Amino acid sequence: MTVSVVQVHSPVSAVVVGRLGHLSLNRPDSINAIDLEMMHAMTETLDAWATDDAVDAVLLDGVGDYGFCAGGDFREILARAAEGMTIGTVFFRDEYRLIAKLAEYPKPVVSIMHGMTMGGGISLAGHASVRVVTDQVRLGQPETGYGFVPDGGATWRLARTPGEIGTYLALNSIDLTAADAVALGFADVIVPSERIGELTAALGDAASPEETVRRFATEAGPSPVLARRDWIDACYSADTVRDILERLWAFANGDEVEGLRAPDSADPDAAANAADAADTLLRLSPTALVATLRSVRAARDGESLRDALERELRLARWFTTQPDLFTGVQALVAQNTDSLHQASVPDWKPADLDDVDLIDIVAAMEMPLRHSVFPRGLGIPEEGADAE
Repeated sequence: MTVSVVQVHSPVSAVVVGRLGHLSLNRPDSINAIDLEMMHAMTETLDAWATDDAVDAVLLDGVGDYGFCAGGDFREILARAAEGMTIGTVFFRDEYRLIAKLAEYPKPVVSIMHGMTMGGGISLAGHASVRVVTDQVRLGQPETGYGFVPDGGATWRLARTPGEIGTYLALNSIDLTAADAVALGFADVIVPSERIGELTAALGDAASPEETVRRFATEAGPSPVLARRDWIDACYSADTVRDILERLWAFANGDEVEGLRAPDSADPDAAANAADAADTLLRLSPTALVATLRSVRAARDGESLRDALERELRLARWFTTQPDLFTGVQALVAQNTDSLHQASVPDWKPADLDDVDLIDIVAAMEMPLRHSVFPRGLGIPEEGADAE
C-alpha cells in the first residue's frame, strides 16, 4: 500500500493511503471544533483531490477519543460576530461552502462520526455519500441553547425526518444515539468502535467504499427518539412555539391532543417526557426557538440543500446582530460545558416568546445578501472568490 503525505499539521491532517484520501480534523483538545483555518485547509485539500487521478475516494474523520467534532468554534464565532455583521458572516459562509463541497463531491466520501458530534460536526459529516456512526456516538443540534439556530444544511436534514421529529430535535436540542441517527437519516450504518481501525485500513485498498463499510456494519436496534413519535407529532405539529408549549402542557396533564392521550401513547413515559420537553423549551432562547421553527418549516417546501444553505446564511448573518448569540455563547464558554440544560437560564432578550418579533425574523430569512454562499449560481466558488 502506498502512503503519501499531502499535509499533516494542526488543525487538519491529510494523507493519501493507497487510493484513499484520508482527511482528519486535528484539534482533539477542543474536540475538533471547527475554525476558519480548518475550513480553508479542508477546502484546499478537497479541491486538489477532486482532480487527482491517484485519489479514488475520501475518508473524513476526527482525531481523538472524545469526538468527531463539537461543532463551530464558539470563541471564533463570538469574536468574529463582535467585529460586525459582514465580518461575522464570513465564518458561516465559508463553512457552508465547505459543507456543499462535501455534499456534491465528485468522488465517494466516507465520514465517520464518533463520540461527540454536534451542530456543524453533523453538517460536515452528515452530507457525505457514506455516513458511519460508531456505537459510542452522541449527536445533537444544540443551537437553541446558545441563542442560535440549526444551520449548515441542518434545517434541510431535520425537515426530512419522520413526522415532526425534526421540529422536536431542532427546538429542544435533543441528543441522538447511534440507533436514532440511522433511523432518522443522519447516518447510514453503525460500525462498532473497536472495528473503526480495521475499517480505516480496509478503505485504503477498497474498490467500493460503500460495500466495504457495510461489511463492518452492525444492526442498529430500536431508536429511542422514534419511539416517541406519536406524542411528538401531536404536540409539535402546532404552528407556533407558544402553541407547541400549550399542547405539551395539556398532554402532560392528561388531556387529549390531536386525538392522543398519554396512556394510549406507544411511549410508556409519554406524559413525563412531554413535561420535560416543555420545561426544556422554557430555558432556551425565545428568539432562537421562533426562528428555528420558522426555518425548519421553510425547509419542507421543496427546498434543495443549496436553497437551505442560502436561507440559513441570511438568518445566521442576522443573528450576529442579536444579543442572544453573544449571551448564549458567553454562557457556554464560561461554564465549560456542552449543554445549557442543567445551567442557569441566560438573560435572553427578549425573555418571553410573545415578545419575539416574527416580522424581523421573516425579513432576515428573505433578505438577499450581496455575498451569498453560491454567487452567480455557477457552483461552489474557488477559495478566495467573492471575498468579503
